[in-house]
Amino acid sequence: MTTNVSKIENYGTWLRTKAAMKLGIWLTISLALSLIFFQKFWINLPSMLSPAFVFGQQHASPWGVLALCLIFLCFKREEVWEKMHESLSLTFVPIGLGLIAGAVLMPFSPDYAVFQVLLASLGVFVILFGKAAKIPFILLAIYSFAISLPLAIQRFAEIPYARTAIVPVMSFMNMLSYPFQYEGQWVHFTSLTGEPMSVAITTACAGPATMGVFMALFALMTLDMPLPPKKAAWLFLFGVAGTWFQNLVRLVVVLLVGYYLGEQALWTAHLWTIYGLFPLWYLLFVYIYFRQSGRLKHAPKLPVTITDRQEESHESYTGT
Repeated sequence: MTTNVSKIENYGTWLRTKAAMKLGIWLTISLALSLIFFQKFWINLPSMLSPAFVFGQQHASPWGVLALCLIFLCFKREEVWEKMHESLSLTFVPIGLGLIAGAVLMPFSPDYAVFQVLLASLGVFVILFGKAAKIPFILLAIYSFAISLPLAIQRFAEIPYARTAIVPVMSFMNMLSYPFQYEGQWVHFTSLTGEPMSVAITTACAGPATMGVFMALFALMTLDMPLPPKKAAWLFLFGVAGTWFQNLVRLVVVLLVGYYLGEQALWTAHLWTIYGLFPLWYLLFVYIYFRQSGRLKHAPKLPVTITDRQEESHESYTGT
């Protein structure tokens, strides 16, 4: 009971701090800005969160990166909170206003709807808290990169990026004597169920979204567990190559499923294999990263108990 009372008193003290009051102001202004300028975001939010949209349209990657960024921010909350108590400088006001203006003037796009709201909120945060916005700014930049990379590849390097997957996959399938033929981005074959099938391997199939997720996760890991630059560069290149290779494995699995089980099975595999293969690959990468960072090199020593010390003393006394 006493513990609960002390927690309530501490919470009440926290609410009366200047930083907490400004945090309430930030939340109020951010909500008002989103309701005034980003009404389409609130209108589309239910459909954007629906399972059919997230998984059916493969929008799980942006939501996943955003969730990881929020978790990282939660871990760094004490560092951010400490900076929030520092005195402000007027130099942050034009920076915050510029971020708000950029969010408001940006044309609406479903891919950037969440980013716009967060950018405007970050602008208000910069005005009110100055240097405390450093970590949120970095996290928003990581999130922005994760959603921008697939869109940029699709716009500027659609066919070349798709061919980085088509050529090696088709070479491998032909080497195994499977009757697959391809022309441009189209793969033609007849399944064992007798269905003639034509499948287009597009840029999205080549895995730019997965690559964006990997790079975002790598950035979060380097923020939390920095490595020497040379080691980080080699690990990054290894991770990029591994992410590209696991996507090739995914395409091979999808095509084989279609060849042996038919069209319906192919599309089911196309939808769900990414949620199994990439996590398995990234778990392996995390293990390697931890080894390189030293997290797994030294196991924690077991504490010495009183009994152990007594036995050591007895042994030294008896001369054994």
